[in-house]
Amino acid sequence: MNTYLIVLLIASLSDLITPVFLGFKYPNYNHLFDTISTLGTRESPVQKQGGWSLIISGFLFTIFAIGQYGLFNNLCWSHNLYILGIVAFGIGSIIAGIYPEDSRGSKESTSGKIHGIASGLGFLFLIFNPLWAISIPEFNTSVTVNIIIFILGIVSFGIFLAFGKEGKGILKYTGLFQRINLIILYGGLILNFVSIG
Repeated sequence: MNTYLIVLLIASLSDLITPVFLGFKYPNYNHLFDTISTLGTRESPVQKQGGWSLIISGFLFTIFAIGQYGLFNNLCWSHNLYILGIVAFGIGSIIAGIYPEDSRGSKESTSGKIHGIASGLGFLFLIFNPLWAISIPEFNTSVTVNIIIFILGIVSFGIFLAFGKEGKGILKYTGLFQRINLIILYGGLILNFVSIG
């Protein structure tokens, strides 16, 4: 059990911390405005590192999903959807790492479309995990927490999608809201995993 928790922590922290270091090597990159995927665009000086970071974290989340699955008893629809959410997010990260996002303002390419679809679907699947967790007996001590995480996840993801750098006030902080969303979702996975123990 501890091994899979370590895998989850490494996957979560690497997905949040690695971009911080890569951002230092990308001139004019701003963590508050720019998304993590920006580090992997074709024009990025850290394109390869950004892509590999997504691929590695995606594999780690998929491995964690296997470990989480093994801790469930009497599997039902909610268990399966919960694991599917993690696997879909992991695979989405891998695909997003292989196919770079388009630079801001550039014409959308096939690679950019694949990146957007893969990462978007991955996020959506993971966002609904706290909702499925409410019906999972093994997580019965964290029902309220999962409800809160689900609401915060939906709100932060909605703001992230709806507003970009051209927004006004706090709504222009796309990069910030993406990172807040990730912290919320990863925090939910960690809390649920620990609650079984």
